[in-house]
Amino acid sequence: GVAGAGAVGAARVPEPASPPQARAPQPQTRIDDEAVATIVHRMDVLATASELLLDEPVFNETVAVRRCARLLAAELADWAFIDLTGPNTGASGQAGGAAGAAPVLNRQVVMGPDDEHSVEAARTLQELHPAAGTLPYDVFATRQSALRPHVDSLDELGNAADGVPVCAKIGATSLLSVPVEDGDRCLGAITLASGGEYGPFDLMDLGVVQRLGRYLALVIRAARLYRRRAEVADSLQASLLPRALPAIPGATVAARYLTATHGADVGGDFYDVFRVGDGWGLVLGDVCGKGEDAAAVTATARHCMRLAARWKSRPGEILGIANEALLDEDRFVTAIMAGLEMAPERVTVSLGTAGHPPAIVVRADGVIRSASRGGVPLGLFDDFEAGLDTIDLGVGDTLILHSDGVLEACDHARLEFGQERLLEALAGHAGGTPEEMLGAVEQALLEFCDGDLRDDVSMVALRVDPPTLA
Repeated sequence: GVAGAGAVGAARVPEPASPPQARAPQPQTRIDDEAVATIVHRMDVLATASELLLDEPVFNETVAVRRCARLLAAELADWAFIDLTGPNTGASGQAGGAAGAAPVLNRQVVMGPDDEHSVEAARTLQELHPAAGTLPYDVFATRQSALRPHVDSLDELGNAADGVPVCAKIGATSLLSVPVEDGDRCLGAITLASGGEYGPFDLMDLGVVQRLGRYLALVIRAARLYRRRAEVADSLQASLLPRALPAIPGATVAARYLTATHGADVGGDFYDVFRVGDGWGLVLGDVCGKGEDAAAVTATARHCMRLAARWKSRPGEILGIANEALLDEDRFVTAIMAGLEMAPERVTVSLGTAGHPPAIVVRADGVIRSASRGGVPLGLFDDFEAGLDTIDLGVGDTLILHSDGVLEACDHARLEFGQERLLEALAGHAGGTPEEMLGAVEQALLEFCDGDLRDDVSMVALRVDPPTLA
């Protein structure tokens, strides 16, 4: 028989693989490039504002306000208004802080487009101080910021002198106003208006300007404190100088005092003109350092020389007495004194120097010479000895005494004005009046250092006059 066939197992067909599970699409946050650019721009505005407001070594309120308004009108708005109270206004905005007094808000600056029509409008609006009921005034009074993306009332900024609403005059369609406050006092308000290049203001704009308002308030507060201190220093400084120069028969005398532009302390320079026996004395000195302590030493030195001149007539002796009085002080003083013996058409000058720059003589014909220097500063040593010299002056000759602040004034490259430039300025005005000569030196000095004096400057000049006809 035929062998039976074995059972054959059926082949298992694999099931087709299921397609891979597709991932559900994830939501992607698409960053709006325009929004990022806007944020970066706002941050740049704040950074620029910080640099502009804090750039000055001495806080200046006027400069800070104008810089702030110019930046805002250039970067965030078509128009910028800054209105402030006076420095004597109380925390509530009331003048002098008196209860019941109406708050006063004065317009400081208006910045807008630079076309002719806008410039004229800005000049007109500069004189329009915010009245009660206007947006800037209400923001100042309530210390609450205000945002008007779309202007509903044209009266928000008040009316111009011609009766036209300010909003209509400048084409404002969006407004923003924030208080200028430092956390303690509200000093005013910053108001922005747009209607052309810049779109409606939003909360981001509001936040930026609020921060800038705080920056400006801090700078203004510092500037006002600095100014008050400077005013006190100026008053004290004035008390250390003669109120008026006496008339000297046969001569003309003039003086100049320039205060350093940095710092609010009392300077150490002084000068004086007084009787010495039958003649006259000119004194000019410089106390080491600044401030109240230096002012006390200045007063001691000046009045001591005046008092000593009642008993002594020679500059060396008078300086010696001043040296004894200053030995117990912790500051030294450089000084120069000129004793004048008056005669018709001639003056004999006896000079005493205590570590001070030498006197300068400008002859009527333009020839210039410096007197000998010498001596040590007052208040350092018991065995003081002044440097002495004698000079004869004729008609038209001028004697110049000056402090080291003239020679050491620097330009931006730290180059000093120096003796040569001083002599050039004097030579150019030889034969002029003492006032003209000192004015020429002052002008040359300020031009050289661009008005930035690092030290006080004092000068005294005396010219021998021709005899007057009876």
